[in-house]
Amino acid sequence: MRDLVEYLQAYRAYVSANLGWSALLRLAAIWLVGMCLPLAMKALVALPTWAASLWMIVWALLGYVFGPYGMWKHQRGQNLTAALQDRR
Repeated sequence: MRDLVEYLQAYRAYVSANLGWSALLRLAAIWLVGMCLPLAMKALVALPTWAASLWMIVWALLGYVFGPYGMWKHQRGQNLTAALQDRR
């Protein structure tokens, strides 16, 4: 549980320093719309259930894979900066 709290604190610091809360909310809204898109499409056209399910699974997996990318990129940059400072 302690690791989760540390992760959430690091994520909050990353968002505050790099993205800003409005950008985070905008990305969260885009993700949510993407998840619900099959439901809207089913209301307009006949969409097979497997297609809607596949879309939502793939969309969730993409969010799971690319979600931590920004934090990883930021942490890698900090580690490289620290390593360069140590070499001096």
